[in-house]
Amino acid sequence: MEELAKRIDQTYLKIVPDSEDEFIKFLLNAKKYRFASVAIYPAMIPLAREILKGTGVKITAAIGFPLGTVPIELKVLEVERAIKDGADEVEIDFVLNKGALKSGKIDEVREELKKIVEAAKGRIVKAIIEVPYLTKEEIKIACELAIEAGVHYIKTSTGFKGFHKWRPTTAEDVRFIKSIVGNRVKIKAAGGIRTAKQALEVIEAGADRIGTSSGVEIIEEYKKMMEGER
Repeated sequence: MEELAKRIDQTYLKIVPDSEDEFIKFLLNAKKYRFASVAIYPAMIPLAREILKGTGVKITAAIGFPLGTVPIELKVLEVERAIKDGADEVEIDFVLNKGALKSGKIDEVREELKKIVEAAKGRIVKAIIEVPYLTKEEIKIACELAIEAGVHYIKTSTGFKGFHKWRPTTAEDVRFIKSIVGNRVKIKAAGGIRTAKQALEVIEAGADRIGTSSGVEIIEEYKKMMEGER
């Protein structure tokens, strides 16, 4: 169970966040289950840092989330502020500008990736490419550009349901990305992963990390699965 928990970035990226008490409860659960990290909005980092200090649970800052359409300079400022507020614990999940990619503005995408990696100053960077909205060729281009820039993870999706083409990330999505990147970069599967079965499927397909708001439920379900096999 601990091994599975260490693959999970437990997310708190609601469009309308709950009260601070609910957020603290979320953080305490992350501490209890010892997830790899909590993925949160930048403004939430100071409180998360205070509560998670010394636990080993890292802080993942969601940058340009969920649309990815803000100017590069603003994304860089978000990264810099996140690092300032979270020190060395901060990892970066940032949303790639899909519009630039789909418009063939490769140099713009390349510049964005490069600047985000530079701003992160050696911290883990996960580029969210939003697989459901890209063609296979666009996915290949996004992956190659991310690797070229020095990104550490390709992340499949924001999981944001505000787009008409939204669908859950599947094991097939992960396998396709794995066929492109091999072992050159890690893969984070996210978007609609709600069950232990889904989590295990994407891991088997090649995912190194999972982004989900259902980490607690996944671990509890996995615990029951393991107990049933005894």
